[in-house]
Amino acid sequence: MASSEESNQPEIPDIEDAPVQGNEFSRIMKIYKRKWTFILAIFFSMCSGIAPQLMNVFFGDLLNAVSKPNFSKKDLNGAIINLMIITVVVIALLVINHAFRSQTNPEFMHDLREAIYSHILRMDISFFDKTSTGVLISRLSQDATLLFNIYIDKILTVALSITQAAGGLILSYITMWQVALPATVFVILCTVSYYIGDRVVTKLWEEFAQHSSKATSKAEEVITSFRTIRSFDNEMYETQQYGKVLDDVDAIFSKTSIAQGLKDSVILFFTNLMLPVFIGLGSYFIVEKPEMGYVSGDLVILLLSLLFATTGFTIVLSLSDDFKKARASAAKILKLLDLEPEVDQEKSGKKLKKDFVFQGKVEFRDVGFKYKTRDEWAVRHLSFTVEPGETVALIGESGCGKSTTLQLLQRFYEISEGQILIDDMDISKINPQDLRSMISVVPQGPVLFSMSIKDNIRYANPRATEEEVHKCAEIGNAHDFIMEMPDNYASRVQQTSLSGGQKQRICISRAILANTPILLLDEATAALDTESEQLVQQSLENFRKGKTAILVAHRLATVINADRIIVYKDGHVEEVGTHQELMEKGGLYSELVKFQLQ
Repeated sequence: MASSEESNQPEIPDIEDAPVQGNEFSRIMKIYKRKWTFILAIFFSMCSGIAPQLMNVFFGDLLNAVSKPNFSKKDLNGAIINLMIITVVVIALLVINHAFRSQTNPEFMHDLREAIYSHILRMDISFFDKTSTGVLISRLSQDATLLFNIYIDKILTVALSITQAAGGLILSYITMWQVALPATVFVILCTVSYYIGDRVVTKLWEEFAQHSSKATSKAEEVITSFRTIRSFDNEMYETQQYGKVLDDVDAIFSKTSIAQGLKDSVILFFTNLMLPVFIGLGSYFIVEKPEMGYVSGDLVILLLSLLFATTGFTIVLSLSDDFKKARASAAKILKLLDLEPEVDQEKSGKKLKKDFVFQGKVEFRDVGFKYKTRDEWAVRHLSFTVEPGETVALIGESGCGKSTTLQLLQRFYEISEGQILIDDMDISKINPQDLRSMISVVPQGPVLFSMSIKDNIRYANPRATEEEVHKCAEIGNAHDFIMEMPDNYASRVQQTSLSGGQKQRICISRAILANTPILLLDEATAALDTESEQLVQQSLENFRKGKTAILVAHRLATVINADRIIVYKDGHVEEVGTHQELMEKGGLYSELVKFQLQ
């Protein structure tokens, strides 16, 4: 029995409000199961960053061999062989790096999405009441993809670029430090210029994206509302309004293009200035300071090393904004993963023995419940009993707690007050999975999955044979129309046009296959036409025999044959009896019936 409402209904945090903590990367990487692959990928990325510097050295040696006044063929052949060997090594490193990178990418995406997906499926129904589907899909798709692109792909790029930049600087100092020292200033200026320009351009592109989104939204609004626009002859007005939106897009695009051009021009200026300046400076030391021992090959090594250093630092800085976005996405994912369900569906409650048999007695004892998203009570002081094999109808005005009752019986929510018992056992003491294995539900809106009709029916029991599926479909009045389809039971639901009645009969066939002692029907025929309702009612009559059935309904034809009718008012039981007894009483039920007949 619940002691208080507050203890059973903690507030659900908003998973969109997720501040960055600073430890996102380390926590996300704990999800990755095959970390050794990632570590090897980083190692070979770093090797791939060092490899070009080795090629520079051997290429410089080749030039030095050729530039000697009395170079020998032996020296030349040796330099060529060395260059060929290092080229093969570099290619091998690049291939290995690509192989590990290709292996790491899908593995990380698989592990991350699986962790998010499995955690979402562990959450309580109340979590889904407050959290929009779009937010959860965004965690699974956009945020997971962004983390994959940044935390795996871009980190490997950073590992390569940092190694390449550091190796380039070190090699330039080893080769000709007198030129490398002033060249470092150029590298820093070039890198900082790129970083500043990139930040400005990025902000402008974000502003451009916002204006483009407004233009798209305006076009979508006009196209979807075209009948209204045409009825008022407002085509010209809407064209003018759309033109104004496009003017804003054009203006920001012009600013962005100018900023992009300036950024590229500055980088080109430093890059192009660096070559003649340091070629001249290096040549000076070679020609005018021969005692230093520098030769032309050293100058080539220096210039290529500086070029690699500049490129590496530029790439690293250009990714800074991407890593900020990744940390924000990681924070959102981690906040979702930090949420714990109120009830652990696997471990909570007592597991029942495999040979345990439910009789199907249901009892509500002074039950009270509030949804976390609402202030008012959904049900309060709710008490009634359903005997094994009895069919009971719940009836009342909309919002009086009928459907809530069925959800509480399935333990989709934890009650705030009272007890719910099945066969005199408190359902809070029963494992939720064992509890729901004894209950079949036919909802108002038929829920079918994008798979074959046979697999939709077998969803209740994947081990069911073809014969069992066909038998349940016959009881559910679905077999005949299924056999008229081109692929019969193999017909895919998403490719098949099914009526509401046909979909509902497939759902009933699925519930029949589950073969549980308790059946819950939540407005199962409310959205059907008369003919479809009759077929579904017949299916339910065939199925209900010998089972405890609780049905929620508005239509008189659905409830009139129930063993008992429980009339709800404001979340509690107002009247109980058969149709005849309640009509003779002249209370709320008779008023509802008279209103419906009118």
